[in-house]
Amino acid sequence: MTDHAGLSPSGSSIWSNCAGSVREQASYPDISGDAAIDGTGSHLLLELCINEGRTAASFIGEVIGVGDIDKPNGWSVDEERADRVQMCLNYIDRRFEELKEQFPNAQFNVNAEQKADVGTLFGRDDWWGTCDVTITAFETNKVGLLFLEVIDYKDGRGWVAEKDNSQLQSYLAGQMRPYIGSGPELVRPFKTDRIGGCRMTIVQPKTNPPIRYQDASAADVMAKVEVLSIAAYATDEEDAPLTAGKHCQWCKANPKRGGHCTAAAEQSLEVVKSMSNDLVIENGGSLFEVLTKMVTDIKSLTNEQLAQFADAKDPMITAFEKIEEEIQHRLEYGQKVSGYEMAPARSSYVWNGTQEEIVKALKGRRLKLEDIFPPKLISPSQMKKLPASKLTPEQKKRLEKDFISEKVGKLTLKKVSRKEQESAEMMFAGVKPVAEVAAPTEEISFF
Repeated sequence: MTDHAGLSPSGSSIWSNCAGSVREQASYPDISGDAAIDGTGSHLLLELCINEGRTAASFIGEVIGVGDIDKPNGWSVDEERADRVQMCLNYIDRRFEELKEQFPNAQFNVNAEQKADVGTLFGRDDWWGTCDVTITAFETNKVGLLFLEVIDYKDGRGWVAEKDNSQLQSYLAGQMRPYIGSGPELVRPFKTDRIGGCRMTIVQPKTNPPIRYQDASAADVMAKVEVLSIAAYATDEEDAPLTAGKHCQWCKANPKRGGHCTAAAEQSLEVVKSMSNDLVIENGGSLFEVLTKMVTDIKSLTNEQLAQFADAKDPMITAFEKIEEEIQHRLEYGQKVSGYEMAPARSSYVWNGTQEEIVKALKGRRLKLEDIFPPKLISPSQMKKLPASKLTPEQKKRLEKDFISEKVGKLTLKKVSRKEQESAEMMFAGVKPVAEVAAPTEEISFF
């Protein structure tokens, strides 16, 4: 369990889109999952490497973070963790060289785990976070910074986009505060001209590409953070509204994470209700009649009707998921629901005993090792994840060039923005299909 601000930058994608989420999440404890706890070990290793000036490999075999509240026995540093963290350290070294070339007369600082207090810029004490790595370039005895970069290290596989990332924007604003704030409270008006340039960087070794960044001016960053500040104050309202969306997947109040929030289900029902009211039904037919056609005569539906029903798929699935959850809940409490019962899922077979015991028993039956452990060719993704001690980056690139190609997936139905679709149709409105283009009347010569 870690200490977090009420409005943490890492959670800004939630509270900036759903003002009521702060209120709804308040009743849930801030408990870290296994993946988050494991990631904490990598963040700690990164901090130790920066503060002690050591490579990640020099920690292999050591146990770090003993006594941590989430992992009292600490984290054992293995080769894979060290390789991931070293990737971030290598990027930091690269940036130093690039910035030295760009600003030959500057001094540079790199700080790990530095507090970024963005909220104080707007009179709030609950909006702050801890930035993994901060790089600054400055000239002695001059006000402001030549350059400021914040780096967020991600140890997981879930892709995190760098473009207009509200977490990184909050970190940047917090780190700019001593330079752009006015008066003793360091608040408005913001003097963004004191910052020469900014960069927001994600280092995520388990993704491809593992390093991605966005450059921006201080003025652009603060314009985005001003919008975030409005969202921050909206969370203070007692009746702050709940707004469902993609951000719900990370919310502690999400029913799929054991929470109680019904915003997504209610919004889905509203969509279905709106669809039933707005659906274009020929000859004044009822919604039931159209639903009947969906089952018995789907080809009689118009393209518009098909699109409308496809739009309603997710809301309707959500509604039925809520129904099934409630049926299960009632059955578990001993109530009877006609036609339903709790029954075991399809069974599977598992070994009883440790791997060593099973291998010994199978060998005793004269099974060969290749029968016990059937060999399988390593996949391209697994090859790319091998540590540098087994394959160097240069070797991986060579293998990728010579033996790996990208297999395009099968065409599948995908929902697209109708606005973008209409824009594309207008763009190519004057382009004739290939079959309609007239063939040349004379043979074309290239000589």
